[in-house]
Amino acid sequence: MKRMIAPILACGILALLPGCSVFSQSGPALSGTIEAEEWPIVAEVGGLVKEVKVDEGSRVKAGQELAVIDERSYQLGVAEARAALDQATARLEEAKAGTRDASIQKGIASVQQASANVRMAEARQRQADAGISRAKEQLEQAKSQLEGAQQTLAYQQKRLAETTALFQQGAVSKKDLETQQEAVSQAQTQVNQLAAQAAAAQAGYVSAQQEVAAASAQTGTAQAQQAGAAADLDLLKEGSTDYTIRALLAAQQQAEAKLDQAMLQMEKTKITAPADGIVLRSSIEQGEVAKAGANLFAMMKADQLKLKVYIPEADLNLVHTGQQVGIQVDAYPDERFAGTIQFISDKAEFTPKNVQTPDERTKLVFAVTIRIADSQGKIKPGMPADVLLSESAKGEGQ
Repeated sequence: MKRMIAPILACGILALLPGCSVFSQSGPALSGTIEAEEWPIVAEVGGLVKEVKVDEGSRVKAGQELAVIDERSYQLGVAEARAALDQATARLEEAKAGTRDASIQKGIASVQQASANVRMAEARQRQADAGISRAKEQLEQAKSQLEGAQQTLAYQQKRLAETTALFQQGAVSKKDLETQQEAVSQAQTQVNQLAAQAAAAQAGYVSAQQEVAAASAQTGTAQAQQAGAAADLDLLKEGSTDYTIRALLAAQQQAEAKLDQAMLQMEKTKITAPADGIVLRSSIEQGEVAKAGANLFAMMKADQLKLKVYIPEADLNLVHTGQQVGIQVDAYPDERFAGTIQFISDKAEFTPKNVQTPDERTKLVFAVTIRIADSQGKIKPGMPADVLLSESAKGEGQ
């Protein structure tokens, strides 16, 4: 009789311990980390950041201003485009009134100015080509360094798994185990630093590509303007005709389009939120210079969190797409949050390497993505969470 009492008491005590639940006995233990779907907010134009209006963790509304880039240079672009439109309009009106000798002299000056613009654009093109070569070399170097650091991390993680097994067997001391854990931590830190450098190099390369494209477009525009100025001069020398009027009318429409484009560029100096959500990270501060194409913020849509877990192959029949499940986090042990299985991988894989137990790493599992319906403002990205399939199974009559 005494032999029966001891196991019963042990089970009762375990049931009362914090973190214990019948879930671990009635189904597979599925755990993961809360993730957020990030939206990168990219600077479409470059310039000095005048003001950053939100902090990390701020809740924002769609269209809300997050930061402001100095718009003065873009205001000058608008003024220049508006002046070009006024000039095109004046030339059109002059042609309709009849060509004068002064117009021919003005046409000659326009041809000369257009030729100078071509030379300047070609010089910018050469400079941009040299810049993209440097950016590509820096990107390749950063990727190479990151790959080496990732290999070192994998090696140190493997050593940690081996040391952990030896420690459990009493073959190595706790100090040896802690030393190897520190080696893994240092290797992870190195990977994180080099990953950030690689991301910065990638942004630099993208910026260089955009500069090449912009220089090429500027060269093409300058050449077209040169050809147009030469054609206009020929028409002025021949006298205004219906073709002249039509050409000048097209030039006026082109100037209007450039003014619209310049105004659009100026509007892009105001960085706004694309949707309601939460600012996760801010990568820019007031006084810094933002490059076009650089990531300024990372945000997530409001209440759109997900949890990825891995279910063993033998338990795959316990889950299906659209299934309602319970989610528990350590910060709120007495609360359950609703979740819906959104996606189940079609392909089996081995348990991810971040599971340290060698036996667990050899199991075939399927990735399951769960959408959290309502976090109630309590669940945050990065929190560890458990999935309670047993609760949903009861609700479905299983």
